[in-house]
Amino acid sequence: MEQKGQYLEKGRHGTPMFPVEYYDCEYPANLAGLPVHWHEEFEVTYVRKGSCTYLIDLMPIRVKKGDFLFLPSGVLHGIPEGNTKMLETESFVFHPGMLGGMDVCGVKYISPLENGDIRFPYVFSKEGTGELSKGLKMLFDRLKNSFLDRENGYEMEVKACLLEMVLLLYRESSFERRKEENQSTIERLRKVIQYIKENYQKPVTVGELAAVCHFSECYFMRFFKQYMNMTCVEYMNQYRMEIAAERLASGRESITDIALDTGFNNISYFNRVFKKSFGMTPKPTGRPMRAWNWIRWNERDAVNAFLL
Repeated sequence: MEQKGQYLEKGRHGTPMFPVEYYDCEYPANLAGLPVHWHEEFEVTYVRKGSCTYLIDLMPIRVKKGDFLFLPSGVLHGIPEGNTKMLETESFVFHPGMLGGMDVCGVKYISPLENGDIRFPYVFSKEGTGELSKGLKMLFDRLKNSFLDRENGYEMEVKACLLEMVLLLYRESSFERRKEENQSTIERLRKVIQYIKENYQKPVTVGELAAVCHFSECYFMRFFKQYMNMTCVEYMNQYRMEIAAERLASGRESITDIALDTGFNNISYFNRVFKKSFGMTPKPTGRPMRAWNWIRWNERDAVNAFLL
């Protein structure tokens, strides 16, 4: 993957010594959308309630109550606007390095997943993978209880559960080797996402984003809309809202300063975009907020929830 390091997300999950975190989230019906993003960590998500359409590596995939998602490193994923029905999810996001290094487990089983050389199905449903889904649910519940209770030695049990999940997938699920098709499209989208992350504080034109992909402006706008299910301006504004929401949560900065420092030269426009994202006008909250209307978070380290 070309210069993969420069596309890494900025959010941290867990700690450097124990890079795993649990997230308990609620999404309202027809939320403004979860922008497509990716991270180097693995993600395991259980759909506790509701349904939505995920966009995973450019493919729309419908998920519902009882489904599991397994997203390894580098997989583009998000939720297009208006594609949820009061969704509730529980997720573990963890760095693959905690499961294996240069031993046989890491080299033979974990690294191929991390590098994208092997791919399991992204979604496991009760209907299609009954026994496998049942096994995943048992391991997920044990993992969650251990992580939240934090009894002596819980770190070892958490690691063991995650390894058992991967083992279960290798033994009970089909998998396929890397397909080169769509890789160039995915790489272009990652470059655009990274450019937005690095330049959101200043005015960014469509021409600049098109140049990142070596496309004309017209072709780039069609390209971005086709694969991201939103315009590049909408995507950029949602990312800016994510940053603005976190800064508002601190209660230490004025709305004007935050607006100007997140790339909005017009305060009225900032207020309109904020209200569209959150359903309210901006004000210091003193608590974490997310531009994607995530209502309820795991109380520990909520502010470390994943960014793009």
